[in-house]
Amino acid sequence: MFRMLSWNVRGINDLRKIDVLKSFLRDWKCDLVCLQETESEEVSCSVVRSLWGNYSVDFSFLKAEGASRGIIVMWDKNTFNFVSFSQGDFSITYIFQMVDGGFT
Repeated sequence: MFRMLSWNVRGINDLRKIDVLKSFLRDWKCDLVCLQETESEEVSCSVVRSLWGNYSVDFSFLKAEGASRGIIVMWDKNTFNFVSFSQGDFSITYIFQMVDGGFT
């Protein structure tokens, strides 16, 4: 069993929103997180690790461009192995494999 969070952030540069997000991630112990409308053009590994709270995180990012407001997908590498992804103009589709059991 894993825990997933999908949240429409509407701007991740606001320190109050970052604090709330950090709190959610630590309290809920999520394994997979999708943040929509991040309004960010760049996201660094250090920012993602700061949000996640430890180093077992991997992530992918679709930057904000025009009407597309940006997407960040983060996952716990101890729970999921990344298999592949497909990126559209306004979407990201992922295929993961569970570390325990191999379910894809």
